[in-house]
Amino acid sequence: MQTKNDVEKFIQSYVEHVEKKLHNENQLIFDYTDTAYGKGITEIESILRPLWGEASLAHSENRSINQTILNKITKGIDPSSAEYWGILNDKDQRAVEMAVLGYSLLLNETVLWNNLTIKQQEHLVDWLQQVNHISLPNNNWHFFRIIVNIGLENVGVPLNTEKQNESLQIIESLYLGNGWYADGSPNQMDYYVSFGFHFFSLLYAYFMKEKDAKRAKTYKERALLFADDFIYWFSSKGDAVPFGRSMTYKFAQSAFWSALAFCDIKPFRIEIIKGIILRNLRWWVKQPIIEYNAFLPIGYAYPNLIMAEGYNSPGSSFWAFKALIITALSKDHTFWKANEEDLPLLRGKKLLKEARMLSIRPESDQVYLYTSGQYSKTEHLHNAEKYAKFVYSNLFGFNIAHSNYLRSQMAGDSMLSLSEDDDLFRFRRECTQISLHENYIFSEWYPWRDVQIRTYLIPFKYWHIRIHEIRSTRNLQGIEGAFSIPKPDVLKDTNAGIHEEENRSYVSDGNLYSAIINLHGYDNGGKVITTEPNTNILTSNPSLLPSLEANISQGNNLLVSAIYGGTQPPVFENVPRFFQERYGFRMVQRESETFVKKEG
Repeated sequence: MQTKNDVEKFIQSYVEHVEKKLHNENQLIFDYTDTAYGKGITEIESILRPLWGEASLAHSENRSINQTILNKITKGIDPSSAEYWGILNDKDQRAVEMAVLGYSLLLNETVLWNNLTIKQQEHLVDWLQQVNHISLPNNNWHFFRIIVNIGLENVGVPLNTEKQNESLQIIESLYLGNGWYADGSPNQMDYYVSFGFHFFSLLYAYFMKEKDAKRAKTYKERALLFADDFIYWFSSKGDAVPFGRSMTYKFAQSAFWSALAFCDIKPFRIEIIKGIILRNLRWWVKQPIIEYNAFLPIGYAYPNLIMAEGYNSPGSSFWAFKALIITALSKDHTFWKANEEDLPLLRGKKLLKEARMLSIRPESDQVYLYTSGQYSKTEHLHNAEKYAKFVYSNLFGFNIAHSNYLRSQMAGDSMLSLSEDDDLFRFRRECTQISLHENYIFSEWYPWRDVQIRTYLIPFKYWHIRIHEIRSTRNLQGIEGAFSIPKPDVLKDTNAGIHEEENRSYVSDGNLYSAIINLHGYDNGGKVITTEPNTNILTSNPSLLPSLEANISQGNNLLVSAIYGGTQPPVFENVPRFFQERYGFRMVQRESETFVKKEG
């Protein structure tokens, strides 16, 4: 995946799969899984989402979109057809899928508009206009209406000024500053900021640079600010840190960079932007992400329904094709002629204040995002695992619980899990208080109403310290989880290093190393938990999870641990030392020292 031709072939291979299935079955309905919105709307999603790549490619080639898909669209928008896509309700998933048709109308008219009869054009306008007659959730969805409206305006339909202004104002109300938006929930700042807000705001800025120059300029400026933070989510080898919901959208995580290239906006040299996009695509095509039906499967790096949300369908992953709008650029465009470059020199530590994260990069190919206070009010499946773990990593991914019962099913990596001695666990979800600093992140959280936990996360390059001040009215059992690594296949490699000692546990597979050490308060020794298969979003293997255990008594408790994760064996002599002082905590690692003042 290095040239435009490579990306074109990738798009065409998937469009051919869609075309073949439509020819054979006249539908894209999949019987083996379903969504909250049903199989009929799933089919619409499966037909339209590939257009993010196909319409872009058609634009650069000055041709129509695929004829089979076009025929399916003309039936879907025709109210007299048995295949009509129907009348929208409030907060309807079909409003999401309309956006790519708006984008197609913004491209040259050969792509879609001129290939419709006058009657079909009327049908398209009528069907899309429904987006102005329903209510939308107050989040990134308002950009779908915005893009549809400017697409319609581009083909001569009078703009619905009232609804357009309403949506633009709601988007504005979600802006946090420094390039970041909150996706409806005030505590949700994830990949939707990149592919849900900036992707569409950049399209708006590009197509409306003359009609709405002031807002276009604002959107460009915000994208430049965001780029300076968002680049810290990507590693030098092309992958990005998995975090938040909608991980099934896969390489949509680089769609922001593709939108920058499409709009010719350069927070970094075009060679750097090209490198980010193509390395990310190359990383993804190396993963087992082509399912037996030749679609992108539900899951992150492999087919996995366990980690999915209720709105994930077999067609959902085509949202990833937003990253392929670079094919709208002609072969002689600067982007395709430029030579890829590595990431620019990035800081080893950077506070991403609006995202409530601290980025740590001990090596260019290792990215850790420490987080506190992120949480999605929508309560999609596995919310806590996707937003509230202590540290997220490109190397280790994160685990999704099969259940909250038993250590192996709960698979609690990068979290403190607590039970009332019944193996039914609770862990951090929402935070009642947070504090962000250049050297640490603090949070206060309540797994039960009468159990207060005040957590400090302090990074030391490859190591980090976790401090938990616990005030409890209950006797509890605590399990502190480090990073998990894939358990090697016994027929291929039996050399996994598993070490369980009185004050630490440690695992390795020769490529990844994870360890956890008791610095204070853990009294049940180090244990390595073997998790259920398909819990980690990067690998289907069962995971090996180093952990510490503690008995937490009624009253005040203090737990302190040191956690290591990396690609080289840990040097245990370099473990930061911990000292409790009157007004705070002091950590010392060789010449490095960090003092954390007690919060509150």
